Amino acid sequence: MKKFRFKGLALLVALLMTAAFAGCGGSGEQVEILRFEDTPTALTELVNGGIDAVVADSPVVLEYIKNNPQSNLQAFGDPSFEKEYYGIAMRQEDVDLHDLVNEGLKKVKENGTYDAIFNKYFGDGEDFEVPESDNRLGVTYNVAQDMAYAPFEYINEDGEPEGFDCDLIRAIAAEMGFAVNLVNTAWDGIIPALLGGNADMIISAMTITEERAQSVTFSDPYFEATQYIAVKEDSGIKKLDDLQGKKVGVQNATTGDFAISDYNDSLKE
Repeated sequence: MKKFRFKGLALLVALLMTAAFAGCGGSGEQVEILRFEDTPTALTELVNGGIDAVVADSPVVLEYIKNNPQSNLQAFGDPSFEKEYYGIAMRQEDVDLHDLVNEGLKKVKENGTYDAIFNKYFGDGEDFEVPESDNRLGVTYNVAQDMAYAPFEYINEDGEPEGFDCDLIRAIAAEMGFAVNLVNTAWDGIIPALLGGNADMIISAMTITEERAQSVTFSDPYFEATQYIAVKEDSGIKKLDDLQGKKVGVQNATTGDFAISDYNDSLKE
């Protein structure tokens, strides 16, 4: 009889401990993250119903929705997504180039060129032609860009690089007297291309992060953004927590990828 009572007590304790530990295992169901080569592919998969949402830089998401009204997508932010700043990445040892680019960035902001380029892509759309550089320094820098990220960098109908970042680096080059060669480079290999000497700088809507700053040096910030969540209009998804248990697409190794991964980690706490 005592033996039976001991087993019953042990079973009760075990059940209580199991329930307690289960409650410590996290406050929500994990998001299933699907990683894509580029953001437009992820957004297309969302339109086709293969995933439930996409997390990506706000200007890119809004540009896609503007250019694809038939997609029936909507987008929103979340207070947990911090503001982020884009910078031009260069090798850490290229100190003179850092100074040259930062000086050029400062000048195009002061003389109104930056505002004209910004207005072209994010304002009323008034056209603005960046002047050609006279290349008085006699040097051409290879600039890596992942040209699948409109409106920052993309290939236009004529097969030429176009976008906010393209115009900005051309404007800096014209101001400071060097030439640029814009090189379409896959995102996964864009920092290795810089560090390996195949590019001299990167301007590709790249967020300044502590992790990246361990291997490259960034210019002064040139653009402020945040992450947006894109969903179908009738999805019922209204906030970040609604993504729990859903399939969410991101471009691999981007800030959107990091943001939703961090959210998943928070659900384990």
